Amino acid sequence: MNQTLRILDILTKMQEQSDVFQHKGEGLLDDISLAEVHCIDCIGMMDHPNVTKISEKMGLTRGGISRISKRLLGKGLIESYQEPDNNKEIYFRLTESGQYVYDEHKQLHNQLREEWLSFFERYSDDEQAAILRFFTDINGLFNGKPADKTDKAGW
Repeated sequence: MNQTLRILDILTKMQEQSDVFQHKGEGLLDDISLAEVHCIDCIGMMDHPNVTKISEKMGLTRGGISRISKRLLGKGLIESYQEPDNNKEIYFRLTESGQYVYDEHKQLHNQLREEWLSFFERYSDDEQAAILRFFTDINGLFNGKPADKTDKAGW
């Protein structure tokens, strides 16, 4: 992944963590938390998503995903199912309403991504490398990981 896309990924994570990334302005999150939208996003992208797969992808505990999935089931945004040959495992899929949230979230991310890509075209590769290092270090602070002074690339 080139450094511009890495910068965008970190910037998006930082925006979401700091609540600057405002889905509410779009009406998307009026009754849905950001964690619920990201859970919907995982379910929409995965093949046979279950609590374990979603928790690994989102970096949350299985208990946390269970609570989020119960809220999403209650809101009618996802439904659970079992495969006929496996009565043990419970999987999730999006309902029509959940698919709408998934599609709107993707569209918003794509729009913001295009705006940021256009913005970063103004900077040289060396400038982008410095920006990437800066954002990587800041993101590390948000996640309780101090910057490694020896790692100039931030990775």
